[in-house]
Amino acid sequence: MIVGKDFGITRKAACESALSWLPSNHKVQFRVADQIQGFHPKAVFWRDMGGQAYAIIGSSNLSLAAFEQNYEANIALPISAEDFDRARRWVDQIADRSVPVSPDWLKAYRESEARGAGRNRREKKSNAAEVLSIQLPKMHGAAAIVKERRTRLDNYRKHREGLHRLLRQCGSREISSTQFYKKLPKYWSYDLEDRLQGRGWERRGKNANFQQISESYLKIIGANDAARDDTVVCEIDRLAEQGNPARKAFLSEMLCLEFPELYPVLNQPIRRFLSEKNFRGALGMSEGASYLDLALRLRLSLDQNPRHEAQNIAELDSVIWLAYHRA
Repeated sequence: MIVGKDFGITRKAACESALSWLPSNHKVQFRVADQIQGFHPKAVFWRDMGGQAYAIIGSSNLSLAAFEQNYEANIALPISAEDFDRARRWVDQIADRSVPVSPDWLKAYRESEARGAGRNRREKKSNAAEVLSIQLPKMHGAAAIVKERRTRLDNYRKHREGLHRLLRQCGSREISSTQFYKKLPKYWSYDLEDRLQGRGWERRGKNANFQQISESYLKIIGANDAARDDTVVCEIDRLAEQGNPARKAFLSEMLCLEFPELYPVLNQPIRRFLSEKNFRGALGMSEGASYLDLALRLRLSLDQNPRHEAQNIAELDSVIWLAYHRA
C-alpha cells in the first residue's frame, strides 16, 4: 500500500489509523512515495485464492470527498496473469523508491492546512522537496575500513560455494546442527577473513537449530527478486516463533554477505545511527518486518548519498560501525 506526499494532501490521521489497523508483519508494506514527485496513481491490483487477478483503476482518492461529493470514474475488471505480473513489477519499482510510513516520517511530513490547499501553485512548489534527507557519516578512516570490508566480501565469494553446500546439507538433514557448527569455520571465520561482525553470537548461537536457519536461508536465496523481501519477513518471523537464537546476528550476516546491496547485519551501531537521524520504523512491527524496514531505510540512505565512500549496505555497515560503535 503506497500513498503520495505531494502538496500535503495525504492526511496524517489516516496514516496513523492504517498503521494501527495493519498486522505487525505487514506494517513495513505501508509506504509513502517519498522520493517521487508527482506520484498520483489510483489503482488496486489483487489476486484471489483461485488465482484470478483483478484491478480497480480510476480517478478517486481514498477520501471523504471522493465518496460523498466528487464526480469520480473507476473501472473494475478481471486481468490476465501476465498483466498482473506487469502491474506487480511496476508497483515494485515504485516501492523501491518509497519508505515505510512511521511516526518519524509523519513528524517530518508537512500536511496541508486545508483540503483544497494543494491546488495553490505556491504550496505545490514548497511541497515538491523530499521529506527525508539523510546525511551519512563521513569519518576519518572511512576509506580504509570500506576497503577492508570489500576484501572480506571478496573472500566470502571465494568460500561461498562451500558454505552453500554446507547449508544445503544441514537444511536437508544430511548433517546435524552440531556438525554444521563444527564445519562452519572452514567457510566462514576470522581466519578466512570473510566474517563481518565482532565476536559474541557464538555463545548464544552454539546450541541453535541450524537446520531451521538453513531451511530459511535456502528459501530466501531461492526466492525470485520480487518475492525476496517478503520471504525474508516470513522466515525471520517463523524463526522468531521457534525461538531460534541464531536468527539475528548469524542469519543477518549470511544475508548481508550474499546480498550486500539489500540486507544489513543487525547490530547496535546501525540502530543508533537511525535513531539519531529520526529515521526509525513504526512501533509494533514483527521481527521480520522490522528487519526489512531497517534494510529499506539503509537502501534509501545510500540512494540519497551516491558519492559516499560506501556503495552498498555491507560497506555502509563498516562506516556506521566506525562512527557509532561504543566499546
